[in-house]
Amino acid sequence: MAMGLWLLVGLVAAIVAVLVFRGLARRSVFRGRVAVPLTEVHASVKDQISFEVFNEVWTEIGKAYGVDPRLIRPADTFADLGKADSWVLGKAEDDLAKWLDKRGLGRPPQLRSVLDLATWMSGATRGITSE
Repeated sequence: MAMGLWLLVGLVAAIVAVLVFRGLARRSVFRGRVAVPLTEVHASVKDQISFEVFNEVWTEIGKAYGVDPRLIRPADTFADLGKADSWVLGKAEDDLAKWLDKRGLGRPPQLRSVLDLATWMSGATRGITSE
């Protein structure tokens, strides 16, 4: 009976540790950032993508990675975002792929940053709507 109790305590401790380290990893990616309205974040890239596409991409990335979209910046790389996702084994990447498939956009080429995804999606969306 005591052995079972220790196993249960160990299991609970392991789960708590994973959750704590996952939260710390997510916070380290966005350390020191202040949530900025999406309209302000978009202002720096408004010549490259519409606010409609920008808002959708930021919202979906926020959902996928479990972060406030107002903390995401255009230059953020997927390598950096992956650090926040590493504790759930790439779930965010899978969620983004499902979202793109649902939109009928297929798979993008290798993308480095959040802005790359938004720019690619903007072009892919134009291609779909002009057909």
